[in-house]
Amino acid sequence: MALEKKGLPTVTLISCSFFSLGQAVGRQLDYPGLPIILLPHPIGDTDLEKVRDKGRDAAEEVVRLLTTDAEAVAHEYMTREFPIPEYSVAKF
Repeated sequence: MALEKKGLPTVTLISCSFFSLGQAVGRQLDYPGLPIILLPHPIGDTDLEKVRDKGRDAAEEVVRLLTTDAEAVAHEYMTREFPIPEYSVAKF
């Protein structure tokens, strides 16, 4: 967020397990339009090929976000709702 405030576009890549924390921190630091890309959890897999696949899968969206007008991206992410991870909801 410090880079964004200096005019350098950024994208946050975060595990889907921590998406709500990422949004909360962005809002707390007065950056409600923080662009977040959700990655499958866990990010730090021991299988290097799985880690590479996660990066490849996210790359196109990272490029789109970094090359789109910053105000448009901020507006998109201020209103974006992220799914609640399936395992965080009690099953009966």
